[in-house]
Amino acid sequence: MDYAVTVYLIRHARTKSNNERRYLGWVDEDILTNQNLPVLDSRCETVFGSDLKRCKQTAAYYFPIASYFGDVGFRESNFGEFEGKTYEELKEIQQYRNWIDDPHRLAPPSGETLEEVTKRCMGAIARLPKGLTRYPLILHGGTIRILLVHLAPESSGFWDWHVSHDDMFTLQWTTREAFEEGKRCTSLSVGPITANMNM
Repeated sequence: MDYAVTVYLIRHARTKSNNERRYLGWVDEDILTNQNLPVLDSRCETVFGSDLKRCKQTAAYYFPIASYFGDVGFRESNFGEFEGKTYEELKEIQQYRNWIDDPHRLAPPSGETLEEVTKRCMGAIARLPKGLTRYPLILHGGTIRILLVHLAPESSGFWDWHVSHDDMFTLQWTTREAFEEGKRCTSLSVGPITANMNM
């Protein structure tokens, strides 16, 4: 089947905080340099994603000649005072447990609710330029989950999705109108990034 629009959701490469299982939201941390990241497409000219440097740096490896367009709307959740902490460091704090139980309505101190993150992330997808057929997006685990919840063919929950640094989600729409209207995609596949070289 021919598809009018394809969106690739790719999580940024690992950072020190990712490896230490710390909450990493708006802190602008570099990716680790010892990851041997592949070139996914040496001809791709345009890539979109979060404005944080871990996404820009990842794009420079995967798409070496592409211009990168970052949007603050695609940022990871703002974890506020929980930023940089681990579950073990937070698990006895009641405010943390309340947030874990209801992240859609409750926010970390000085942070965001999942509802607020969803609103800005969906706004960013709507701001993508019209007229392209392929949209490679370099994002964060949380923003990829949000897009899958709202754009995957079937209804799902935020935690239903496992989003690793090594996989790529490919979403496809049969018509441009359906994509631009924010409708669910027609086709969804996921596979290792290394299986998608020369996309």
